[in-house]
Amino acid sequence: MASWNPSSRSGATQGTGMQNMQQGPGAQPEPGRPVQLVHLDEEGDLILDEEALNGCLEQGGVGAAPVCLVSIIGEQRRGKSFLMNCLLRRLQHPNQEHMALGGFECRAGTATVTKGVWMWGQPLWVQAQGRRVAVFLVDTEGSLDLQRRMETSIKLSVFSILLSSYWIFNISSTFTRTEADYLEMFVHVAKEVGETCNLPPIQHLDLLVRDWQLSGAYGADAGQEYLRDITRVMIRYRDLEASAEQLLVLEAMRARSTQCYLLPHPGTGFTRSRAGTPADMDTVFQQYLCDYVTTVVRSAGTHVRTDRAGQALTGAQLATKIKGVSRYLKTQRYDFSSPVKMAEAFAAMREEVNRRAVEATRREYEQFVQELDCDHQSMISCLRVKPAEMQQRLEGKRQELLEHCRGELWGKDLQKQAALEELKKELDKQMATFLPRYEQRFKMAAMIEEENSKAVEASRREYEQFLQQLDRDHQSMRRCLSVKPEEMRQRLEGKHQELLECCRGELQGEDLQKQTALEDLEQELDRQMDEFLSAYGQRFKMAEMAEMREKANRGAVEAASREYGLFVQRLDRDHQSMSSCLRMKPLEMKRRQEMKHRVILKRYQGELRGEDPQKQAALEELKKELDKQMATFLPRYEQRFKMAAMEANKKAVEVAMKGYEHFVQKLDRDHQSMSSCLRVKPAEMQQHLEVKCQELLERCWRELWNEDPQKQAALKGLKQELSSQMAQFLTAYNKRFKEKQYKRWGMRILEGAVVVAGGSVGGRIGLSVAAAMVAGAERFMGLD
Repeated sequence: MASWNPSSRSGATQGTGMQNMQQGPGAQPEPGRPVQLVHLDEEGDLILDEEALNGCLEQGGVGAAPVCLVSIIGEQRRGKSFLMNCLLRRLQHPNQEHMALGGFECRAGTATVTKGVWMWGQPLWVQAQGRRVAVFLVDTEGSLDLQRRMETSIKLSVFSILLSSYWIFNISSTFTRTEADYLEMFVHVAKEVGETCNLPPIQHLDLLVRDWQLSGAYGADAGQEYLRDITRVMIRYRDLEASAEQLLVLEAMRARSTQCYLLPHPGTGFTRSRAGTPADMDTVFQQYLCDYVTTVVRSAGTHVRTDRAGQALTGAQLATKIKGVSRYLKTQRYDFSSPVKMAEAFAAMREEVNRRAVEATRREYEQFVQELDCDHQSMISCLRVKPAEMQQRLEGKRQELLEHCRGELWGKDLQKQAALEELKKELDKQMATFLPRYEQRFKMAAMIEEENSKAVEASRREYEQFLQQLDRDHQSMRRCLSVKPEEMRQRLEGKHQELLECCRGELQGEDLQKQTALEDLEQELDRQMDEFLSAYGQRFKMAEMAEMREKANRGAVEAASREYGLFVQRLDRDHQSMSSCLRMKPLEMKRRQEMKHRVILKRYQGELRGEDPQKQAALEELKKELDKQMATFLPRYEQRFKMAAMEANKKAVEVAMKGYEHFVQKLDRDHQSMSSCLRVKPAEMQQHLEVKCQELLERCWRELWNEDPQKQAALKGLKQELSSQMAQFLTAYNKRFKEKQYKRWGMRILEGAVVVAGGSVGGRIGLSVAAAMVAGAERFMGLD
């Protein structure tokens, strides 16, 4: 439990100069002070200071913010202002408990200090439930003042209720029948105020029991136990007496929003002291007072002022309700001499407010209907709004006014609903009277409008067909260039004026309506004419440009054709001889011409003018001309190349044949002797010949021209010829080789015989044998 500062003081006067905690946007910079909102005039009536109320609840930041109003009620001289100053200090300086008390005026004694209703002029901002709440402290003069008449007390209670979302009912010692009667009156007033102003009767109620001495338990838990005891006693009393008295009090005591807190006696030192400073209080009292103040401050932000639907009220909205009640209390002089009279007065007040709101709504709707009727008297204005749309407007306005009136009505929902139902019937009656007349007016205007529309549409279609025919007749470049745009405009304007005069004689209705129809037709014909002339002028310019481009393109095509012709002629001259012709095959010649073909097309494509179709047409024409020249030259060149190739192939074959013939002859010469012949066997000689033959064939193949079939045929003939030469030579060479071989064998035999004969012991025998061997050898070699 928090400690209390015994050094604080009481008895501060108004305007202490204490600084508020952080304020909202636009808050007043000067220090806060108590502001008297309600005071008593000379006749004892309560007067609301609307300027002071606006300064509190509509100042910067508060007008649009939720507000919590902490108000203390109870008997006079029970320390309500002192408790309010304790709350003020905690709200202003939550972490500075050693600061002195100040704010609302309070002092010891029996005389009442607070007169009327006072509010701390500056909001005390707290953060709660994710939003900033402006907390105001309201100090009310003791409502149970025996020296004041009942009517003043009731009216004072009315303002206290309006300015409260957190009530603290300040009770001395115990909850007695007097407190119950006072609370009964207060709750009764709260219900009437709530029904009148669409406010909940009691949002939160604290029963703060001061000077508690019946037990040694204090604080919130003990208070809740005491509250349950009070409730049980009241229920038992009602059952015994079979009475319905204090039913409102019982309901208030049993509500979940009601709490009780017990405070001990502050001590004799405090009560005997004239100054009554906190330093004179008992320590226990200081602790519990501090705990209670802390509880109120921490929960204040969650008890914002709401309407009966639970929607938070802003400072501006609450101020409007308070000023409305005050004006009725002042102007109508209602009787508040008792709670019953007060209820009757509030009922009469609600009835008067509702009657005025309903009448004002009825008159506003009547004026709205009259304005619609005046604004749609002419056929033109009438046709702009169809009956169904007019009905929607009336129903929308009716619903808007009903919703607005619902917010201005006072009383219970059933009473407000009955008044709204009656108002709705009256508004429906006005709408039901106006709509049939308007529908008839609309039908007449629509019939005339339909006939006029037919005439206008016929003229429009005729002009459209006229333009379409002109458009078709001048699509070609030649026809377009035959009629200049200015001449075409004159034709269109003549037809335009003719159709307007014809339609003027067919229109019906008011002059204004006919004039409007003619203006609409003229605008439509002007639009069609402008669109056509714009397109025609563009087409004419394009035709002129196209004609110029066509001439330029023809010149470009002719130049390109000449350039290609000169290129072909130069190729023809450069490849007349067989050697120059054979250096470029027909396929390569074709590629060169195609490359030149593409180069010329690409270059002249950039020089051509006009749109893509025109350029494409010119390119197609140029391509045909170049293709024609290429198609004329290439066949001649191919024929020339074939003739040159045939001649070249013939020479290549002859060269190969002669080369082979020379090779064979050389081999023949090189192998005439026995030794050279016997060094190369016939099979080896055949290999030499075949290798040479293959070499000549490959060389000749490389030297041949034209396609493979022609080259293959020439090569085949060459191969047959070479094979024939090789066969003839090999036959002769085989014979020569055998002869040379036989001779060598004979010589070796003779040499052996000579050796044998010369070495024989019997000379005669040896000579005989040798002679026989020589003879055999000669026969073997065919020398015999």
